[in-house]
Amino acid sequence: MPLSARMSVGLLVGLAVLLLLNGLFTLLARDAVVDAFVRAQPDSPRSDAERIVLITLVQAAVFGGLAAVSAAGLARRHNWARWAGLATSAALGLVTLAATFLAGGVAVSTLLLLVLCAAAVASLAARTTAAWTAGPRSRGSD
Repeated sequence: MPLSARMSVGLLVGLAVLLLLNGLFTLLARDAVVDAFVRAQPDSPRSDAERIVLITLVQAAVFGGLAAVSAAGLARRHNWARWAGLATSAALGLVTLAATFLAGGVAVSTLLLLVLCAAAVASLAARTTAAWTAGPRSRGSD
């Protein structure tokens, strides 16, 4: 496995772990997170804060699951996993960037997520990763 493919798998696993753990911790502390949103913006109703937390949970589960599936498929040299990982990383990066601009502030975890997404896109788009996934094993199994 070339270095770019190993990096891709590692970055996708890192994204999956980060997102799924974030979702788990948010779920476990859901009431506290909602209360923090309500305290930060006292003019907005509690239902808006609950909706934001639910959207965050769904986003973490969907993108984390897709990153995990892509990492597993890429480790088995499937070409579809490279494309799925590319789409997942790029979409997550764009969603995170848009949310950062709308929120007006940048957290350290957001910067980490953006760096991981950019690195994953770069390593998945590398010629060596593309050539490796297009090898003899993946042609017969896709």
